[in-house]
Amino acid sequence: MELRHLRMFCAVADCGSFTAAAEKIHNVQSNVTMRIKELEAELNQQLFIRQKNGVVLTSAGQIFLGYAQRILQLTDESRNALLDSASPRGVLRLGSMETTAAIRLPKVLAKYHERYPQVQLSLMTGTTNELIKAVECHRLDGAFVGGFHQSASLHQEEVFQEELVLVSGAEFESLSALARQMSGQTVLAFRTGCFYRSTLEHWFYQAGIVPGQVMELGTLDGIMSCVAAGMGITLLPRSVVESHAVRHDVHCHALPAEYANVKTVFIRNKDAIVTAALTAMIDLAHEQFAMDGGVLRSSAGRMMDATVGAFMRREERVETCRVG
Repeated sequence: MELRHLRMFCAVADCGSFTAAAEKIHNVQSNVTMRIKELEAELNQQLFIRQKNGVVLTSAGQIFLGYAQRILQLTDESRNALLDSASPRGVLRLGSMETTAAIRLPKVLAKYHERYPQVQLSLMTGTTNELIKAVECHRLDGAFVGGFHQSASLHQEEVFQEELVLVSGAEFESLSALARQMSGQTVLAFRTGCFYRSTLEHWFYQAGIVPGQVMELGTLDGIMSCVAAGMGITLLPRSVVESHAVRHDVHCHALPAEYANVKTVFIRNKDAIVTAALTAMIDLAHEQFAMDGGVLRSSAGRMMDATVGAFMRREERVETCRVG
């Protein structure tokens, strides 16, 4: 069994066909097919079920895939460890929630690329659950996810905090107005496994709210545009909403503190080697998020002052009426 066999096997499993796998690893299909047959003969197991439109893993293939990925990961880690130096270099595979990638990470990635051009950086977006599994299986070196999680295999550290808000179309200017029609509202959300979606569902459950249908969308722009068009409601960080192009066409509604205040956490596998490239990324992320956090807190503070001021003025008007 050779490493090239394992790389070809993982490529076929990932692409779902010998042709696509051959293109991915810059090889010819006949060679990939032959090496997979050699691997199956050596293991005395059929690894793929051949179909007209591609291949799927057998039960034996699914078991073997985890080991093959881990062997290749250890090989890459050992190479990076030997090449590692005070100057970050090599491959760094990161994961992030869609919202963090859209709003928080661009500055971090731009600065990182400028400072450490010898690092080959990649970013995968997904739900918190998907990212956790990818880090646990060593497919990612680290990821930005929502909240802390019970996992003995992960090292977790908070990188910044967010305020989550309920987002509706412009027709609902207050939460009380929205609450009267909450049960009939369509929920616009990312797929199951999204941290924000699970938070919203938990709040609905605790508040005894039964929403309408859940419509899953794959992009942040899609969700925000549909909310602005009046299709339904969603739950997102305030910073994301306030920086979006349709921010003037939606309303943000404050949530109870136990649901509004959430932490974004950077996770990595405890068993993986912490390279100079990864250390530099974590340090830069903390540095940039601290700078951004000050700006965001100032903005949030001004909004809170305005809200409190409006509330006090309303109370003064009520009290004046009573005295009169």
